[in-house]
Order: sequence, then C-alpha cells, then structure tokens
Amino acid sequence: MTTKVFVLGRPGSGKSTAARYLKQMVQETGRQHQHFNDYDILRAMFLADIHHEKFQPTEHNGFNATDLSVLDDALIELEQQVRLTSTTADLVTIEFARDDYRQALSLFSPDFLKDAFILFIHANLETCISRVHERVERARSHDDHPSFSDDIFRRYYSKSNREYMLHHCQLEFDLEQPVTVINNMGPLECFIHSLDRFLAMVFQAEKKLLIPA
Repeated sequence: MTTKVFVLGRPGSGKSTAARYLKQMVQETGRQHQHFNDYDILRAMFLADIHHEKFQPTEHNGFNATDLSVLDDALIELEQQVRLTSTTADLVTIEFARDDYRQALSLFSPDFLKDAFILFIHANLETCISRVHERVERARSHDDHPSFSDDIFRRYYSKSNREYMLHHCQLEFDLEQPVTVINNMGPLECFIHSLDRFLAMVFQAEKKLLIPA
C-alpha cells in the first residue's frame, strides 16, 4: 500500500524543505519515496501557451497564471499522475500551494483523499514573499523556482487557511487521519523537530494498518 502525504501551504512556507526532509527520512528506512507537485504541470501549460492566453511570463523565468482555471486543471492532472506512477512507492508526497484549500481539495476524488495524511505548513504572507525572493536569488535546485509576482502573490495568497485546516478540513472531507498544522516562523531546528513528530505519527499509523483486526 502506498501512503500519501499532502504537503500544503503558501509558497515560501517551507513545503519543499519539508518534502525533501520527508524523502530523506523515508529513504533512510530503506523504503521507496516519490514526490509530486503541480509546478511542472503548470510550467508545461505555460510553455504550451505561446499566445499568452492563460499565462504571462515574469522575471527570473517565472510566470503568472492570468486564467486561474488552469490551477484547477493542474490539480486534476496531478491526481492522475500520482495514480499512474506511484504504484511502486511506499510513500508519496504531493505538494501544491493554493489560496483556498477547501476548494482545491474538493477537486480530488474522495477515495484518493480519504486515507491521505495532510501536512499544512503556516507562515505569514510577508515572510513567505521574503523567502521566495531569497530562494530565487540563491537557487540551488529545481524546487527553487519563482512564484507569482509580488502583487499577484499578495492578492492571491492573502487568505490564511490555518484555521480551516486545523478545525474543519478533516471533518468536511471525511479524512481518516487528523490534519497536522506546523507553524514555520521560528528556527529551522524547531521545524525539523515538528516534521520528525509528524513522520513518527505517519509511521505509527502505518503499523496499525498492518496489524490484523
């Protein structure tokens, strides 16, 4: 059985750092990990949109989505990619940022969501913008890509999903596992400690599923 972990939050909240750390920890146990995000899907859409009908290029080789329906299309495609290519993985991480996670998660099939773990990482808006600038200037990996322009970022990501994820998401989507919310506004060591606790919870839940009733 493949364990699915959604890694959610604003760009700059620490999602990619979390996903990389989870990958490292899973692989150290000798198990297979696979990571998925919607950025590659959206970038492929952007490159195919040669007349700029739904996207506009931005600095640092980035892009803005001017037709926000492409964001929904990307998540539908993301589920299909996970279903088709994750069959050999023990654990997959699924990473994406949206302004409204209630609406975004509703695009996934109920059976796809039901047994998934959801990790939501919170950081305030201006901190996220600052981190995005820093990662682009010091890009070291494929994950260090630009996000929307600052103006669109502030408008699109102005809504905080923290309270919804804490108090409503599990019930509304009938999730088997509680949603984990991590506040990533402090030192990296605190963030890593929180990720260790989350992963321990995931491993414990997996063990329970393997024990015959």
